[in-house]
Amino acid sequence: MQNRTEIVYVIPRPEIGGAEKQLLRLIEHLDQRRYRSTVICLDGGGTLLPDYVAIADDVIVLDRQGLFDFRTFIGLLSHIRHIRPTTVHTTLYIANLFGGWAAKLAGVPRVVVSQRGLGIDPRHGKLKRVVHAIFNGFIGTFADVRTVNSRAIADRMADHGWTDCQVIYNGILDRPVPDRGRLDALRQEFEIPSESTILTAVSRIDPKKDLATMLKAFDQVRDQHPDTYLLVAGGGFTDYHQDLVQLAHRLDIIDHLRFLGFRDDASDLLALGDISLLSSVTEGLPNAILESMLMARPVVATAVGGVPELVEDGVEGYLVPKGDSCSFASRICDLIENPVRRESMGILGRARALSEFSIQKTVARTTDIYLRRPSPQIENIAYPVHPAETAASGFHPSSIQEWAQSA
Repeated sequence: MQNRTEIVYVIPRPEIGGAEKQLLRLIEHLDQRRYRSTVICLDGGGTLLPDYVAIADDVIVLDRQGLFDFRTFIGLLSHIRHIRPTTVHTTLYIANLFGGWAAKLAGVPRVVVSQRGLGIDPRHGKLKRVVHAIFNGFIGTFADVRTVNSRAIADRMADHGWTDCQVIYNGILDRPVPDRGRLDALRQEFEIPSESTILTAVSRIDPKKDLATMLKAFDQVRDQHPDTYLLVAGGGFTDYHQDLVQLAHRLDIIDHLRFLGFRDDASDLLALGDISLLSSVTEGLPNAILESMLMARPVVATAVGGVPELVEDGVEGYLVPKGDSCSFASRICDLIENPVRRESMGILGRARALSEFSIQKTVARTTDIYLRRPSPQIENIAYPVHPAETAASGFHPSSIQEWAQSA
């Protein structure tokens, strides 16, 4: 393959998350005859590193230590200069900051930065939010193209000076709903009776997901429908998980609740459920909802971030206010009591997911950016060679291959 366009992708860490999985799908579905991809991970390896190694042409892992790690920045700059890409595409806040600025200093013709969330975290104090806003404004000044994955994020980022964001929605891969044998096997694995109703939530165990409100709603649902079970699949914060378990004991719902931890069969779990739930206080464009729609399952979700761009209230599911366990429970009960409506919403959801949110559309919209005429290349400044640049922190692709094989 000759004369392929060089694209460098910069991410914080290849861990399991919506943004990381979306980038993985994007690279996997690029036209390999046309594009050559290098992925640079700023913060070390992670669970998805072997997957990135399998699909990207090269993977480079750095070891950032803190926000102002000059050595890692110089190493990143050195790698970008050596590769000489046409485009550097960064994803998530710290990668946008490090990768975008390094790409601009390296004279890369096109710098694409991607914001995937609203940047709202209940754990962040006012000072940290102000700092994030300042840095986001700074990032916007050196990016040639700014992309987001929902209109809600575009509106939010406009407050930070990103007035020309391009919305590129997450994309999903078409797959059939699992057969009855697979679903029956899962039901047996979780020891759930054959006639019981199952609610599912594929969610990181994180205060941003407000699973406490979901558990309180589930408690109210069981007052009316006691033969109902809730499955929660996802890893996250241990302390928050312990708080949720204690809450479940206080509500006396623990026997009908299953915390499954991380699962690599999330789509099957969503198909097993009768209704999918999302209780977040902030979201970008949640993949869990897209996967639920693909599995033809109705959704009850909080109307935050880009969620209303996926689900029209009363069509593919129901939207409820964040933190409102009573409204949450009421909508769940409505779907439990109306199986025809439940099935209809699921069918409409699958049709919409396939028609509007395919990975092919995501790839086409992204590569359209890569194919546009780049902005004039800035003059390369003659920087003194820092010692860290000649021994940039991180592994080279050969050692990554060895790491992946041993993982």
